[in-house]
Amino acid sequence: MLMTPQSTASQYQQAQFATADRGTLLLLVFDGASRFLTEAESALHDGDTQRFATRLGRAQAVIAELLHTLDHRAGGEIAVNLERLYRFMLEHLVEANMQKSAAHVALVRRLLATIADAYRKIIAQGAAARARDAA
Repeated sequence: MLMTPQSTASQYQQAQFATADRGTLLLLVFDGASRFLTEAESALHDGDTQRFATRLGRAQAVIAELLHTLDHRAGGEIAVNLERLYRFMLEHLVEANMQKSAAHVALVRRLLATIADAYRKIIAQGAAARARDAA
């Protein structure tokens, strides 16, 4: 069977998801939402309001999933604060869609990047601690 670049990339992506740990999966989710927001900004710049709305909808679905998977019992105050941020982002993206506002999208993208960077640091610190403990 002849593999096309698109099918090869799709298979690689599926394998990446299947073998990733929870932290890596979370970062992939953030990266996906960020990509959708970047694509929405690009679509708006190009005047493609249909693609803009579609990409916003995808980003909203990812953020909604992040919101609904928060563990308030284990996360405590951090989970409460993340819930507030995710709800703000969702409301802001509704406004972005209504106003066709790239500024609204950019703000949400920056917030997501800040949260993702914090998770990256936490994951790296955990990996470093495990490596020290193993040595």
